[in-house]
Amino acid sequence: MPDNTPNPVAVHPDGSAAEPARQSPQDRLKEITTGIEQEIKDLFNSDRYASYLRTMSHFHHYSVNNTMLIYMQKPDVTLVAGLNKWKDQFERHVNRSEKGIKIIAPVMVATRQTREKRDPQTHAVILVQQGQAIMEEIEVKVPHFRAAAR
Repeated sequence: MPDNTPNPVAVHPDGSAAEPARQSPQDRLKEITTGIEQEIKDLFNSDRYASYLRTMSHFHHYSVNNTMLIYMQKPDVTLVAGLNKWKDQFERHVNRSEKGIKIIAPVMVATRQTREKRDPQTHAVILVQQGQAIMEEIEVKVPHFRAAAR
């Protein structure tokens, strides 16, 4: 179901409305996950469960959270794809005014970490003559999640 809660709006001293307040990505993700949890509770306490199962059968390759997000936004949808996939693979054009369906997408973020250098065979820390460990800088990819439109 679409989220009908209004966006927070700042009000000028003269009483006129300003631009809606922008949410941080973490706040958007928290809002989305809270909405998913509430929708799941409501779903199991209603007769909409069969409709959700139909949606789930179309999107078995999506996570449970993303399936619930798709169901919440458009319960009768049968196919979800990104803009380029609609154009290139399906040869369809998306109307300019159309809004995408929000899902939670994984994003790999590369970070640099300093750690003790280890022997590749024994996995023991490599020490220099003074007994101190040799340090090395490595790149580690950490999964993060963000709201994305499909």
